[in-house]
Amino acid sequence: MQKLKEPQKLKAETIEIEIMEFTNWDIIITLIIAVYGAILSTYSIWSERQEHKREIKVRLSYGFIRNVLGQVSPTMIILEALNKGSKTVTLSSMGLILPKKKYLFLARPNSYVTFPHDLLDGKNVNVWLETKELAGDLKNEGYSGRIRLRGYYNDAIGNRYISKSVKFNIDKP
Repeated sequence: MQKLKEPQKLKAETIEIEIMEFTNWDIIITLIIAVYGAILSTYSIWSERQEHKREIKVRLSYGFIRNVLGQVSPTMIILEALNKGSKTVTLSSMGLILPKKKYLFLARPNSYVTFPHDLLDGKNVNVWLETKELAGDLKNEGYSGRIRLRGYYNDAIGNRYISKSVKFNIDKP
């Protein structure tokens, strides 16, 4: 008969694991650092997006034009676009938004540039229209009295930038 082997004894080694006890201050400090990292990361992403964003501010106002001889024009409606972003924007068209969402497209605007126009960052462009001429055009379209106008510019990729509204009296331009 065969003799059975005796079971071998395993040596059990104890592994000491040091468990750290967290105090309330440790948790609070860790939480503050995590929140600070999240805020910093969010700001970094937001800042990156702002750098690549097209930002055109449009303003519609009344004004006058002085020519090289020093003569002052009649009252004008001036439509200005200012590139506040950091990218060049190609402005392709502009006009006025009339009541009832009708649009008056300025096909050949009075300006010192031609359109389409590349508006560099930090630069502006103006177009103008004599108020009497505008009042005549609006009367021909059936408008009268006081109305609100808004100006707009379109860029080459289809974005529209709109101004705040301005009151315009068709009967007393």
